[in-house]
Amino acid sequence: MIEVSDRELIERVERFFADRGLETISVTVRAFPNETIVIVEMESIFAEEAIKVTSEVESELPPGFLVVIRKADARVSVKKASVTSVNDNRVSRLIELLNERSRTSEQQPSLQYIVDAAQNLRVALTKRHHLIFGRRGVGKTALLLEAKRQIEKSGAMHLWINVQVLRGLGAQRAFLTIAQRLCELPAIVHRGRIPSSESVARAKALDSTVSTLLTKSTIPSGQVAAIVPAVQQLVGLLCAERANDLFLFVDELHYLEAREQPLFLDFLHGVTRDNAAWLKIAGIRNQCRVYYDNSPTGLQLGHDAAEIPLDVTLEEPRKARKFLISVLQTYLNAAGIANRAVFLSSGAVDRLVLASGGVPRDFLVLSARSVQIARLRDNARVVGVQDVNEAAGEAGKQKKAELEEDAEASSGQAATHLRALEVLREFTIDQNHCSFFRVNLRDKNNRPDEYALLQSLMDLRMVHLVKGSLSEAHAAGERSEVYMIDLSEYSSSRLKKNLNVIELRGDMLVSRTTGQDGRTIVADTARKVVQIFRTGPLLDLGMLTPLLPSMPKKLAQGQASFAFQ
Repeated sequence: MIEVSDRELIERVERFFADRGLETISVTVRAFPNETIVIVEMESIFAEEAIKVTSEVESELPPGFLVVIRKADARVSVKKASVTSVNDNRVSRLIELLNERSRTSEQQPSLQYIVDAAQNLRVALTKRHHLIFGRRGVGKTALLLEAKRQIEKSGAMHLWINVQVLRGLGAQRAFLTIAQRLCELPAIVHRGRIPSSESVARAKALDSTVSTLLTKSTIPSGQVAAIVPAVQQLVGLLCAERANDLFLFVDELHYLEAREQPLFLDFLHGVTRDNAAWLKIAGIRNQCRVYYDNSPTGLQLGHDAAEIPLDVTLEEPRKARKFLISVLQTYLNAAGIANRAVFLSSGAVDRLVLASGGVPRDFLVLSARSVQIARLRDNARVVGVQDVNEAAGEAGKQKKAELEEDAEASSGQAATHLRALEVLREFTIDQNHCSFFRVNLRDKNNRPDEYALLQSLMDLRMVHLVKGSLSEAHAAGERSEVYMIDLSEYSSSRLKKNLNVIELRGDMLVSRTTGQDGRTIVADTARKVVQIFRTGPLLDLGMLTPLLPSMPKKLAQGQASFAFQ
């Protein structure tokens, strides 16, 4: 069979149908021995015509490729029509959907899972332990839920665990609570079977032991560890009886205190040892500590588990813009809107991408709020850039509330993170009149604790990575990273004046000075991108050092070493 990448294949199929006026909702690829199936999902109004030309598209693909047309789920397959302005009733429905469905949960998954270029879903479905990391709102839960849905279709067993429910319990009690749920699983999967299976009887006895431990005000050291082999044997027996695998989906690990996480993961890992059981764990990277070196405890990245990074940053604006618009398109489809550009200007879309920092949930929430703000203007017809600026300013308050919530779950030191944000804002906006800054890689390596604090702010969407490696103009071999402070820190109804800012125009970066007729640089070449970023002030990470004593030193060191495990 001729080798062809999934991304190339998807783009080729999308282009084929687009050229014929047939709009695809999603294109996914499933590989089998000697055959690859391309599943094209479309609204019912396009599906019949698409089926007629499947043989034609197959003739343009390498041998062994089969195209299957699937009608979209009824929840996203709505007859679309053109809207006339931002006040159209269909836009009202869009606002409702964005507010209702932008945050996913087990009971309310996303409208439609959007396949990303990295094909992370296919990776997540493989039989290996995975740690899924990304900023808040990037789609960690959505990925887990879609993987769970696929697992259900395959017939494999699964258990969904939201660590937010277990916050404050500590590693031992959190694990025992999960052990109780595992004890319930045999009766569920064997329901109606006569005679009762061995795993059901064993689970009842084990559940009694676990329940007794949970009633104790203080659990003796070592007693929980003694339970792990029994739970491991129960899981192994259940998998053997069912001749199938078990997937444990653990969402929002960061809600467990960081110092408790390695032990908690060590217990779960012990349960899966030598079993057909797989851990799929999601959390915010710098709010997670997954492994201790001394007396090895937890999950070691690269050895015990593989990482799935989900962040789509502004480092690749074209990729970020395309992905975010594809997510928004699912909501437009569900609301029955055929012409986005009539009520959402291209400039507003560019500003939404910038304001969201590439985070899908922020992009959707800001889109909804921007529409609502635009509607407050008399005779408004379209959402503009200023509407997005105002929405971003309002969103800053909510982001800081979330920052406190996440930071407290990690270290109990929300004030440290908020003060660090103030330091960055004073340095960039107030002192240097610039929306972005550089961090020297040498400084990063010499000050790992301070750098970990900066990364925590990035994971919490208060700063955004825009360039991962930038050469220095007058220092051979020196490189830096470039970050943009969140738009909410310097926007309201209008951007602050006399700021050197980076913006987006379509797929390209633009540098300009706000509030005056200064020179605008369009980064239409790689060299111009470098020129723009080199104008950013160089942040001395030592400015963050005074904040570190208020952070538990051990935690700061753990976070700094985590990225290199």
